[in-house]
Amino acid sequence: MANVLIIGATSLMGQKATKFFLDKTDDNITLMARYTGLLTIDEKRERVFQGDIIDEEILDSAMKGVDVVLVSLDSNEELLIQKIIDAMDKEGVRRFIFLTSMGLYNEVPTTNGASGNLNDGEILAPYQQVVYAIAASDLNYTVVRPTWLDNGQDVDNYEIVRKGGLSKTDTVASSSVADLVVRLAHNGKLGSHDSLAISRKA
Repeated sequence: MANVLIIGATSLMGQKATKFFLDKTDDNITLMARYTGLLTIDEKRERVFQGDIIDEEILDSAMKGVDVVLVSLDSNEELLIQKIIDAMDKEGVRRFIFLTSMGLYNEVPTTNGASGNLNDGEILAPYQQVVYAIAASDLNYTVVRPTWLDNGQDVDNYEIVRKGGLSKTDTVASSSVADLVVRLAHNGKLGSHDSLAISRKA
């Protein structure tokens, strides 16, 4: 059993990952988000912290007793990531799973008509800086880069590509990403100190 903190709990993947942890594990879940009013909570296994990452008191409180931190943010400012890293260091939390954008290593298959790679413009540059900050930390991190998310139910139909490799498809089920996140949370060696693209099998 693990104690998992999900930062960005109201995001699409934050909610999907929460459901997978609750349905497929006996983990206890801490949820943190700016607005938590719409969350439905299992009080036996979940606790909630409403607040912003820049509020160090709330972030430190949410981090206490945690084994794994999953971050799924709509914005990836380097300042916010550094605050999370600092809070993890303060509380002695080592396992860090970070969901970010596809295309940071130009892995999206442009032969399929996909766009969104780093080479397509400057939009991904801030995301790349965030990943650099994570890699420079002393955490046991895994960066996860899904291709285009859809609502497919093919949970096990995905492949993982390490940085430098090319994904074969440009879509993946959000359930597949959640499945990978749960695996990463329970296996500190899987994807350790690495950046993984996840896409649907061709």
